[in-house]
Amino acid sequence: MYQNLILLILILLGLSCHSGSKVSPSDLPPIDQGKEETTVNPEALQHFMDGQLYMSQGNYPMAVTEFQEALRFDPDVSTIHISLGECFWALEKPDRAVFHLERAIYLNPDDTEARNILAHQFINRQMFDRAKEQYKILAESDPENVENIIVLAELAKLQHQFEEAIHYYQKAFDLDPHRIESLKKAAEIALKIKRFDLAQFIIKRMTLEDKSNIQYLENYADIAITNGDKKEGIKALKQIADLEGPSADVLNQIGLWYYEINHPDSALKVFRQVYELDSLNILALHFLSQINREEEHIEKAQYFADQMIYFHPGEPRGYINASLALLIQNNHERVIQILSKQADIFLKEFTIQYLLGLSYNLDNNYEMAEQFFKHALAINPKSRNVLHSLAIIYDKTIQWSQSDSIYNELIHLDSTDAQALNNYSYSLVERGEKLDIALAMSKKAISLSPKSSAYLDTYGWIHFKIGNIDSALAYIRKSVEIEDTNAVVLEHFGDVLIKNAEIEEAIRYFRKALEIDPNNAVLRKKLSEL
Repeated sequence: MYQNLILLILILLGLSCHSGSKVSPSDLPPIDQGKEETTVNPEALQHFMDGQLYMSQGNYPMAVTEFQEALRFDPDVSTIHISLGECFWALEKPDRAVFHLERAIYLNPDDTEARNILAHQFINRQMFDRAKEQYKILAESDPENVENIIVLAELAKLQHQFEEAIHYYQKAFDLDPHRIESLKKAAEIALKIKRFDLAQFIIKRMTLEDKSNIQYLENYADIAITNGDKKEGIKALKQIADLEGPSADVLNQIGLWYYEINHPDSALKVFRQVYELDSLNILALHFLSQINREEEHIEKAQYFADQMIYFHPGEPRGYINASLALLIQNNHERVIQILSKQADIFLKEFTIQYLLGLSYNLDNNYEMAEQFFKHALAINPKSRNVLHSLAIIYDKTIQWSQSDSIYNELIHLDSTDAQALNNYSYSLVERGEKLDIALAMSKKAISLSPKSSAYLDTYGWIHFKIGNIDSALAYIRKSVEIEDTNAVVLEHFGDVLIKNAEIEEAIRYFRKALEIDPNNAVLRKKLSEL
């Protein structure tokens, strides 16, 4: 009944911070059910008004005296208990303050003022669970009041109940879409607890609410990439490009992500846009060369690689792209010309050293190939490609102790390396050594890669060497059925056919092998003797 008289005063009152209450609602005296708060007791009202005056003057002890006198005349008025609670709080007597505030709520459960004051006191005393109880009741009684929801979110965050805090922050935004700050806080917590999927969802909501906010879009692109969702990242970057206008940096990122999700046509289109904006852009030139090469547009790949070399001579990727395009065209001599001039400049660039070794190997210059393969291996000692290449060179140059050492190392490090198993097996059978070991390794190689023409040929050839002609014929025939363009395999098949007394068939396969390798003197001799 006294609320209207004291509303302004209550709004102006402040609160302090103390520790927990020792009084619970069960300690409160029962309500006089026969008494109605609408009946005004004159003496109580007078003491109440005097208490309010003292309270406004900051004289809390006298205010308490007057409020207690008011209660003596009318003990079941919730407003008096609220005022007493505030006074005891100001006098740093938190237990008594809580007692009267809880009594006020007991007398009038719908009194939001008492609940608010009590909840604030619980917060100041760091009694967060009890504060949340009050705010949950307040939120239920006034579901449209966003302030209560925000307080619940903050309390949950203080208690490290992060999922609950995120829920309330999002609920606050649902109630009032102008409070986008609530979503920002929810996103920050989601990132903190590494709920990147949830963070992406929340930041997406922020971008939809404020479509022109570049920072939100950038954040969304970043979190989408963190989640491996490059398609969403691309959408965000495209929105940025639409808002700010196309820039090389943003377009390059879009092109890169298109490339990484295996959309080469889209990537090419974007990198062409970059090239039109800046024809000297290194990243655009690199990917225009690389993607064109992978799409078998070799002339275009070569053109952009040459552009990169001309305008950016200190960038190794230009020479690498040019070399790879030339190797596709079997022009290893030109690769040697280009890279040999750069080898000392890019002494620490693995790919340049490796491509030089590969090109010298194709040129049958094994000494130089070994030199550059060793350079590459010094940069990356774990490169299996280089180890395989060196093993083949040592095998060709009859340095078997070194090739055997490398093969054993490769197989020891990875027992499923089918290429090492096959090549080592073939080396042993050509030497006529350890054929039982060779057979076992070759068998494992074809079990790992059963459709490899080369591996089937090796296995069949070992059977041929140990006199198992039927097995040799079966496996090498299968090898030829898979691929009939390898002169060595065709020659092997001819040898096995002769052993099986199929001379005409053997001649046919020898001739086919000679068409592929016309300078093979051994084949010519075999044909002349048939």
